[in-house]
Amino acid sequence: MLKKKNKIKKGFTLVELLIVIAIIGILSGVVTVSLSGGKDKANTAAAITTLSSVLPELVTCQDDNGSISEYNTASNICTASGHNVKWPSVVKTGYAVTAGAVANPAISSYTFTAAKPSNPTITCDYAKNSCDAS
Repeated sequence: MLKKKNKIKKGFTLVELLIVIAIIGILSGVVTVSLSGGKDKANTAAAITTLSSVLPELVTCQDDNGSISEYNTASNICTASGHNVKWPSVVKTGYAVTAGAVANPAISSYTFTAAKPSNPTITCDYAKNSCDAS
């Protein structure tokens, strides 16, 4: 008599492999959608932080009787001598800044904004000494 050896099945079938790949695809789609909102919030927070760094320079500009330059990342924020702080760039966050030139007496009410399609607009207000998204 011939003895039959019990064969132990090793490996996966094609169907099992396809099911696992489908589950991984569904899970990665869910994660991608849930993380996209987080990236927008992070970009908004980064832009607020960057633009908030301008506010102390506005205070010293007013103290030195200077005026504010129009927004241009290549130019200084203040026209008074000794001020070498450049306007910050928020291009990496996707925001576009709008800030015009202002003579010294109006600095106390100076505001500038950063906008990005389908995201909150960031408004920086010198009088409030803050930048907020709305």
